[in-house]
Amino acid sequence: MSATSLQTVIRVKQFQVKKAQRELSEIKVSREKEQGALDHLEEKKDSAMNDSVRIMRTSAGDLQTSRAFIQSLSRQIQRQEDRIDEIKKQEDDKREELIEKKKVQEMVKNLDVKRKEVAEKEKEKKAQKVIDMLAQRLKLGFQ
Repeated sequence: MSATSLQTVIRVKQFQVKKAQRELSEIKVSREKEQGALDHLEEKKDSAMNDSVRIMRTSAGDLQTSRAFIQSLSRQIQRQEDRIDEIKKQEDDKREELIEKKKVQEMVKNLDVKRKEVAEKEKEKKAQKVIDMLAQRLKLGFQ
């Protein structure tokens, strides 16, 4: 691979890593938002349950309404927990993707470093050959 194409690959890999990092941070923000909504629903449910326990002398209709409301909140909480679980899975997947992209990026960088080292060694060998040839000519010239 030529130096230019390796540099292009390195830039592409850097872009991919940055993009995956951005996406991971967006997923984290989304998870935190959904967790906040879940916390709010759980507080609402706890409050409703405490209210229904405190009011002992209520009508059967009020009890049914309160029970239905609490059940509705329980279903909403379950859906919210499912959403959070899905987001956590997305977050884990994105984190794994990011780790893999970073590994590939490092591999390409290491390849570039090795290519530069090989090129430098070849350059040194050529320079040494030229020096050896000059030294040999000078030696022959003095004899």
